[in-house]
Amino acid sequence: MLAKRLLFFFCFTVAIVSFLNFEFAFSSLQHEGTILKLYDFRGYEFNGGQPVVFVGKLTTEAGERIESAEILIKSDGPCPKDGIIASGFTDKTGRFWIYTITKIWDESDNMIKVRAIFLGNEKFSSSISDSQILVVYPSHAEKCEN
Repeated sequence: MLAKRLLFFFCFTVAIVSFLNFEFAFSSLQHEGTILKLYDFRGYEFNGGQPVVFVGKLTTEAGERIESAEILIKSDGPCPKDGIIASGFTDKTGRFWIYTITKIWDESDNMIKVRAIFLGNEKFSSSISDSQILVVYPSHAEKCEN
């Protein structure tokens, strides 16, 4: 009789531990939604070789700031091949200021669309901002190298 009780207790304990492990594993797979904003430029035309700063903010869908998140600035131009023209991190308020020097990223018309991208991590889901148009005049710009 004692053996049956011990066997029952053992099986019950294993079932509870398995259920808790499943719940933990399932909940850790869920990511909190995010919103990534890339603020409009005051103007969208830049002289080549001049600085440009991409400014924006990353928050959860509930509006909570996300700090220390890597933000990529990607273009739809042919250069560079991976499309990444700049990158940086959010500060403690979820804001980012990503600085780079303008180059000729698309020689065909000097115009590209850029957007900010957060690839996500173990806690937060990925996000992509709306696109912004950027025109770079080739006055003193170096060409993008692939």
